[in-house]
Amino acid sequence: MWWFGGHRQQRVSALSRVDRAVILDAGPLRVQVCIDCLGAVCPRPQLLTLRALDQMVDGEVLELLVDNASSAEAIPAMGMTLGSTHLATVRGTDGWRIYVRKGYVENEG
Repeated sequence: MWWFGGHRQQRVSALSRVDRAVILDAGPLRVQVCIDCLGAVCPRPQLLTLRALDQMVDGEVLELLVDNASSAEAIPAMGMTLGSTHLATVRGTDGWRIYVRKGYVENEG
């Protein structure tokens, strides 16, 4: 998983690759890229998402952490214009987790 940030004071500082599973209502999902945008406002989450998707391989899944409602609404629609598939948006106590797969997915599920 690539991790952009990790500390609210230092965004976009460290990049590392890890692979982890996430359980959603639709079932398990493997996440390869995570961007922590907690505390960030538009357009930062969108720009970091664009950068990450540009570096990802088709089929990889991005998890974006946001606590800004406008970002939670904008990212799923933006993903479609970038040739990606919005998989889910999950509301948590500290914000939203948005899952996007690079590339279009036909007949998923």
